[in-house]
Amino acid sequence: MNDIVAVITLDPKNKRITDLKLTQSHFRFKCKRCAILCCKLGGPLLTRKDAEMIEKAGNPVKDFLEPINQNIEDLPIIGALKTRADSSCIFLRFDPEKNCFQCSIYDNRPSLCRLYPFSFESLGSNCVALKFIPCCMGLNNPEGKVLDKKFVSNRLLEPLIEVMNLLQKDTLR
Repeated sequence: MNDIVAVITLDPKNKRITDLKLTQSHFRFKCKRCAILCCKLGGPLLTRKDAEMIEKAGNPVKDFLEPINQNIEDLPIIGALKTRADSSCIFLRFDPEKNCFQCSIYDNRPSLCRLYPFSFESLGSNCVALKFIPCCMGLNNPEGKVLDKKFVSNRLLEPLIEVMNLLQKDTLR
């Protein structure tokens, strides 16, 4: 199965999509709140903006920011999200009433978390191939929202632009 679902041309300055070509029609996504993989991969890298959003949600930086032991030149990364001993995110909670996992900072989660289970490959300065990470259980969920311009605009545009801006500084490769 081809993991590319769309080719997107963006206008980062005006934060909008100028062109969207779907490579898979009727592709759907709905988070199943299983956290089988996404929240158990270890903490994503955090930008200053990510850390500020988490801090504004009432979490002191010292409680969630893990220093990184690698040299990432010219990248506005200030650390990584701390994880538990089992590599799960420190903000992941299991809700026994709903029998599912929940992110306790969902509305303020880092850019890379907001993109998951999607990733992208740069095809030029403002063009990307939107890919999916195949291990996610919410992909092609019949109850999911169809991946279309509205879905991309509402769910992926902002974090996609944020991560693209990092890549354009020739860093996360």
